[in-house]
Amino acid sequence: MPYDPFHQSTGQVEVLAAILARAESEGADGVAVIDLDGCLFDTRPRQVQIFRELAGQRGWDDLALIKGEHFQDWSIRNTLKNIGLADERVDEIHDDVHAYWWKSFFTSDYVIYDHAMPGGPDFVRALKAKGTYIVYLTGRDETMRAGTETSLVRYGFPLGDRATLIVKPDFETDDTLFKGDAMKQIRTYGDPVIFLDNEPSNVNRFQDDCPEALVVFVETDHSPKPVVPYKDMPRVKGFLR
Repeated sequence: MPYDPFHQSTGQVEVLAAILARAESEGADGVAVIDLDGCLFDTRPRQVQIFRELAGQRGWDDLALIKGEHFQDWSIRNTLKNIGLADERVDEIHDDVHAYWWKSFFTSDYVIYDHAMPGGPDFVRALKAKGTYIVYLTGRDETMRAGTETSLVRYGFPLGDRATLIVKPDFETDDTLFKGDAMKQIRTYGDPVIFLDNEPSNVNRFQDDCPEALVVFVETDHSPKPVVPYKDMPRVKGFLR
């Protein structure tokens, strides 16, 4: 599923309004749990940076043609094909591209290349203005905290007073298990009543753990796990109202 954050899904305005209304009704007792990658942040600029760096180092002018729209899923092979590279060329450079991407993508140095989703900072500030405690719950690990905090502040997301970043203790921890286990900490801040995430397994677990909460699936991209969001779960493409 491609990113389309400059457009609205059917009913998006109503879903975003419902989130704000829920925040207002809960006031300072409510907690909003929001993912980062593919939710508040568009990771495609990070990916473009990594690919173009390698292209410059190797003199691969064809790889330098990479653009954000070429990233339609998490398959590097598919991404290389989307550039227009022939199968033989994809086979030739795939392993080197994957190795460079792997050592770069999950680092604090590169998350600073992400862009905020259109309308994202304003929407989170609007939530906080209604008294909501903001929890950024991300699959990024502790080694990525510094770059993540830099990005949040750069784009105007609230951080500090009643706005907390929770990261994984290490890279190896499974994202969905981590996010489920983090609920104990999150409940010390208040009642988790709003969840936004782009990973189907995450939103489904949130719905199971907090059936009274408003859980919203953000339609950008997600892992290739064979999981789909629960039927009738509210959806948005982004945060434009």
